[in-house]
Amino acid sequence: MAKMKKSKAVAEKVDLSRKKVKEFDIDTNIKVAYKTGKIVFGRNQVLRSMRQNRYKMIIIANNCPMDLVKQLNHYNSLGKDKIFIYKYKGSSWDLGLAFAKPYMISIIGIYDYGDSNLQSLISKRT
Repeated sequence: MAKMKKSKAVAEKVDLSRKKVKEFDIDTNIKVAYKTGKIVFGRNQVLRSMRQNRYKMIIIANNCPMDLVKQLNHYNSLGKDKIFIYKYKGSSWDLGLAFAKPYMISIIGIYDYGDSNLQSLISKRT
């Protein structure tokens, strides 16, 4: 009986307020959006289709060339609706690995989120 009381006392002392908070995993959401939504990646393809169609979001790598960032901001300022541009914390190699591709990807244009939760990034920023 003494052991039973001891384990019960230990269970009462456990702090349940320190539960793990689920962090937003952008790599998983990018992979889900790639499989279920509509995504274009690569400098030429994104810039070409940016002139014609409007993206819901653009994701750029941390080491994206500055001339590309300036070009994106210029095209973004020309349109009526501003496109949300998210700066990915990893390099272009990391962004390529998020797509399970063996090459660098510096920019992604998202038309449709699919089943991913990437639109929550917009609400976090604004």
